[in-house]
Amino acid sequence: MSLGITSRTFERQPWMADAACRGMHTRLFFPPRGGDARLPKEVCASCPVRVECLDEAVRNLEKHGVWGGLSERERRQERKRRRSRT
Repeated sequence: MSLGITSRTFERQPWMADAACRGMHTRLFFPPRGGDARLPKEVCASCPVRVECLDEAVRNLEKHGVWGGLSERERRQERKRRRSRT
């Protein structure tokens, strides 16, 4: 994912330089509602900073796209899991 274009503005983090999606077209990671998210999830699966990306998206309440290998719905579920652990 071209990490500069999101539905929210993220401050650049050092881990972003190592992202597997670096330099890829952003649209790939923002499929239309109900669209196919398999390809972006495949990119995320091999990413060395997947956990950091997911943490950033969950912490910033990112509501759109695939981040850290999870879709919008999956991140909502992850936020609920994390809240229930605290």
